[in-house]
Amino acid sequence: MRTVMVVDDEKWIRRGLIQLIPWDAMGLRLVGEAGDGSDAFEMAKERKPDVLFLDMRMPGLDGKELLGMLRSELPELLTVVVSGYSDFEYTKEAIRQKAFDYLLKPVKREELGAVLEKALAELDRRDEMNRSGAGSGGDGNDWLRRLLLEREAADTAGGGAEVPPAWRGKRRAAFVARADVYRGGEADAGAALEELRERWARSRAFHFGGDGELSIVACPDGGADFAGAIAAERLDEAGVNRALAELQAAWQARQGVSVSLGVCEADGEEACRLREAFRQAKAALGGRRLGEGGALLRPSEAAAQPAPYPREREAELLLALQLGREEALEAFGRWFSAVATPESTVDQLHGSADLLIHSLEKELQAQGTSLKAICGQHPQASAESVRQRGDAASVRDLFERDILPGVLAERERAGARSGARIVREIVGLIENHYDQPMSLQQIADTRFLHPDYLSRLFKKTTGRNFVDYLTEVRIRKSLELMKVPSYKNYEIAQKVGYEDYRYFSQIFKRKTGRTIGEYRSRIGSGTEERKR
Repeated sequence: MRTVMVVDDEKWIRRGLIQLIPWDAMGLRLVGEAGDGSDAFEMAKERKPDVLFLDMRMPGLDGKELLGMLRSELPELLTVVVSGYSDFEYTKEAIRQKAFDYLLKPVKREELGAVLEKALAELDRRDEMNRSGAGSGGDGNDWLRRLLLEREAADTAGGGAEVPPAWRGKRRAAFVARADVYRGGEADAGAALEELRERWARSRAFHFGGDGELSIVACPDGGADFAGAIAAERLDEAGVNRALAELQAAWQARQGVSVSLGVCEADGEEACRLREAFRQAKAALGGRRLGEGGALLRPSEAAAQPAPYPREREAELLLALQLGREEALEAFGRWFSAVATPESTVDQLHGSADLLIHSLEKELQAQGTSLKAICGQHPQASAESVRQRGDAASVRDLFERDILPGVLAERERAGARSGARIVREIVGLIENHYDQPMSLQQIADTRFLHPDYLSRLFKKTTGRNFVDYLTEVRIRKSLELMKVPSYKNYEIAQKVGYEDYRYFSQIFKRKTGRTIGEYRSRIGSGTEERKR
């Protein structure tokens, strides 16, 4: 039975979340709940839950600090961050700290269930990999798989007890690789990895004097194409670089795409040291700039911290979603150009994409729907799909093919449902307040709509643009007033919303084909145009 812990400073929210979880149906057990970060940290260390739900906004030791402490103390813990719509900075921190998943408040039962299913699948996968490698007899590839999936399992027997014999007493380096162009499931990675192993067997004497060991496996978390480790008595940086350059060349020859690697030497013989080296190698790989290809990156060479997120470009995109496909894709292109420059890193691109997905989900939930409902994927799954891609083109394609079309279709459906009502309200406003200053911009502002969107909606519904419709109503009302002989022409102009009489007379003639004097003469209310 898997164990769960819930952390939130508001008891009613904790209890509400606990009541939403189908404990028996999913084989889950609550092992604790906490209302502040300090208590939560001590409880988590003692009870070691499999999954922990964490509210980021808490007094004292808040979620940001606690998330970092948990990641350091309990690296195997699956942390699910719970945040509100407005907690933008907290969401960024959750992404930076590599939380397992996140949920938006108010938490919905189906989304909570999807996150729990994903967590249970991850825990089951780790267990299966650990069982399948238990009888491997010290084989380096099986041991490496277990090390990558069950990060603590390789250390439980004490230090390097499970390290394969051929690897003991040697220095080690870990590396993580990802193709510079995403190819999904098209490439036969298994055959390619076997070819790399064979290439290594033929050349290791050249690189490390014959005593070098190599383990190389498919990366189990989907965040890279493969990972590996090298062990040798004399493991110098130049030798590691030569060996990895050969692996890069072999991969490109086989797969047809270049591959970049993050590499880090392990400081010590224990398995935990190699585990930490893998973590740093993966972080270094995330620092590859999008303009680079075939890079070999070490932690010290990783790029700077993420650039500021272009909130103004995101705001433009969210507004453009109201206007239609063409405008939305143009706005998305501007947003993407801001986050995917040649100097941007892979991690920066992934973080920006996560934040945009979060904002799209927020917009959809405000309309009573979600990414899951319209695209078939929870936002967490969409973000995971992004993280599997290390190049700008495939990330952009993912948004334009799998995410934005569904969002645009939902906006169109929502517009069709609410558009007629909005136009009826505007028509009523014109009929009742035609004598007052009025513009489409003012009306759009009061309804938090883009004026271009409102203009198109009005014309599509009525067959006329806003200004023409308003003018027609004003002229129609003026014709009624002209039947009253006591009203002077300038008074009529003012009563239908025109302070400038000359402008009113020009509009009147253009719309009726007669001057005001001609019209009033025809209806018998005077033979001369009244003077102002």
